[in-house]
Amino acid sequence: AGSKATSSTKQANKKTEGTSQNNEDSKSPPNDESMIGSSNITSSDGYAQLAFAIFLEGPYRCIQQDNLDVISQFLGSFQPPEKTNSAAAHEGLSAEEKSRLVEEATAKIVDGIEKMSMEEDKAKADKKNRDDASSSSSEFFLHNKNNNVAKEDDNDSMEEMWAEDSDPDDFEYESSYNPYNNTTGNNDGDGYEDDMDGDYFIPTQLSNPDPTNQTWEGARKAIYHLLSSFSYGNMALNLLSSRTWSALGMSESLGDLAFTLLLANTNGSSDSNSLLWRDKQLTQEDVDDDITTLWDRPLFALRDRAMDNIHGHDALSTYLQLLCAFLSHSEEDIMSILSSPSKDTNNTNDLPPLTAVGLSSFATLCTSKEMTCSSSAKLCGTSVESVCPRDEVSDAIFNSIDTLGHIIECVRPKKSVFGGGSTGKASDDKSTTESWVRTAVCIIPMLEYLINIQARFDFQTVFEGGGSRRTTLSDSDAKALLDSGLFRELLSLYTCTQDESDASNVVRLQLLRTIFALSVQAPEILGRYVIRVPDLVKEVHASIFMNENLVDGILWTALGSSLLESKLEAPKPRLKLRTNAKLNLPPVETSSLTERCNSGFEQICKSCNSALTSFKFIVEKEDQSEGDENEARQHKETLGSIIKFSNYLSNCPHGIKIWLDSLNNNEDAPQKAKKAIADLRSTLARLPSYTGDETGVKGADHKKDDDNNDLSTDDHHSEIRQKATSLRQRRKDFRQVVSLVRSSVKVIALALESQKGTGLSLKTPMSSYNA
Repeated sequence: AGSKATSSTKQANKKTEGTSQNNEDSKSPPNDESMIGSSNITSSDGYAQLAFAIFLEGPYRCIQQDNLDVISQFLGSFQPPEKTNSAAAHEGLSAEEKSRLVEEATAKIVDGIEKMSMEEDKAKADKKNRDDASSSSSEFFLHNKNNNVAKEDDNDSMEEMWAEDSDPDDFEYESSYNPYNNTTGNNDGDGYEDDMDGDYFIPTQLSNPDPTNQTWEGARKAIYHLLSSFSYGNMALNLLSSRTWSALGMSESLGDLAFTLLLANTNGSSDSNSLLWRDKQLTQEDVDDDITTLWDRPLFALRDRAMDNIHGHDALSTYLQLLCAFLSHSEEDIMSILSSPSKDTNNTNDLPPLTAVGLSSFATLCTSKEMTCSSSAKLCGTSVESVCPRDEVSDAIFNSIDTLGHIIECVRPKKSVFGGGSTGKASDDKSTTESWVRTAVCIIPMLEYLINIQARFDFQTVFEGGGSRRTTLSDSDAKALLDSGLFRELLSLYTCTQDESDASNVVRLQLLRTIFALSVQAPEILGRYVIRVPDLVKEVHASIFMNENLVDGILWTALGSSLLESKLEAPKPRLKLRTNAKLNLPPVETSSLTERCNSGFEQICKSCNSALTSFKFIVEKEDQSEGDENEARQHKETLGSIIKFSNYLSNCPHGIKIWLDSLNNNEDAPQKAKKAIADLRSTLARLPSYTGDETGVKGADHKKDDDNNDLSTDDHHSEIRQKATSLRQRRKDFRQVVSLVRSSVKVIALALESQKGTGLSLKTPMSSYNA
């Protein structure tokens, strides 16, 4: 890698030379550059390869070998700088000073390489002189023997005459001059002059192992310094092409090193004769040689390369394999937690570090812009390493659904299957709550990536644009979720956390919405399973749940009504789930769910009517108070419910059909729903458009010529202009909110008309009307 970087440097310098010099260089034989690598390596490519070899590949091989001799040979005379001379201490250097230091270092490297080349040329010249001297002497004596007419006193003149008549190449003028001979300087044992004093880059000297690097403590500090300086951006690894990246096996090296370091950081090492050993008596602040803490360096570099769209996400497959390895490798630890006695479960609900890192990395990847943009739906790039990001991530998640089910089983509070409280005191431990909350926060984005619905927020789609072969959950995928036990564990996690604190209720509600989105994706498989869970149904069909979460209550009652009340002739499902409470539920009436659903929808329309009218009065006020701002914020939240319901109808498969089936279970429900939506459209039609820039504030755009002479008049006009600006902003916000409500109302109205055979189709979601 160093030779390639040298070649790239010379190539870059040759571009600035004259034409004659370029012509001379072109005449040189190809073998002249054998020492410095191939000529097709650019400077940026060479430097990036050099940085990767020094800061990661070398330490990675040293960790693999874990042999002190190998490590000392790799490090040579390198010594990490002291803490006072670290990069943090030089942050105050000016740009000129940094440039000067870089130029000096570069000059030393170039001079050292030139000196190495001169030494090789010197050896070649000495050999040539010896060969030429032998050849000239033979020819001279041969010529002198054939011309035996010379006299002894004229010997010198005759020798010159015979030399001139012979081949000119046989006589070397100024042959005693040798530019490499220096009789004044002293040479060391290697043939290098002592007066250099280390000012040149001499590999043979720098490669000699330093005594410090021949000890485990010194080797650990040196390797720690190299790895701590490594990153994808600082090493300019984004300049490497996909072909170079694949040929050097960079993805495999990064993934293997990250896994090795994280596993060593988890398990620890008691062998002091190892790079991965750490003195446990030292605190975290004093430790500067714990290499296992640097597992995030190769992991983040591999992640950045996997998310790099310029190179076609060529490292995405390796990165996903590494994350799946994090999850699957911890499965034995998870099973040991599940099989541990209940009396020892005070801290067993904490996930292993490998599992926690894998989950958080998966969640970050599923919510990144690179994995959800429109270009992620197609093949990125033309190289063989290029992949389709959406398909790769979805396949990786499906391959890990069994492990995800075990993870949820590990973190959820353990409760007795015979009813009553929990086993032991694990459910009362604060760490237990934090563990399942952190796990749910990571798993929910992964499930949303599979179904392309952000149910935890407002039922918007996860992906931008279309074109992917997998944007929804198929029946086969739904069966896989059910057979793996992941869906059952999601339901158990929700029902086992009913008595949690208010802090976890937000995550719990997001989990419930994700469960609903999964059920709507496959209502005949997952939907029928979820409505047979007594603890869940008892909560989501209650009136108190409808009052607290209006849209969620409507959706759950619509799902239950569609599956239970509209198909009475269908055989009853045999799916059952054990419950932890005594159930004394009254029989479900055939009209109760339909009535609750329709009543909730009418309540949404009425509250939106009232919110629009009140919001308009607040916008038209000239003097705004803090109470008005809070009231306007509440009105926006109320209007957001109709937008959320519209997004559900537009983006969820089977969403329209489920809602209309629940309405059709009652003769008056469709007409009541149409009347409610018609009243809301009438209110929207009476609202002002506020399309102009006029504010209606008297004196806002007028100022007399003599106003500058009166300071109080200036303050008055300034106050008027501020009011006008505030009014414009309020009207702009009002206009945007009303526009979203209009689009949502239009979607709902078209859905109601579709049951007559007109309007939108019931088979596909109405993505074109996504609010």
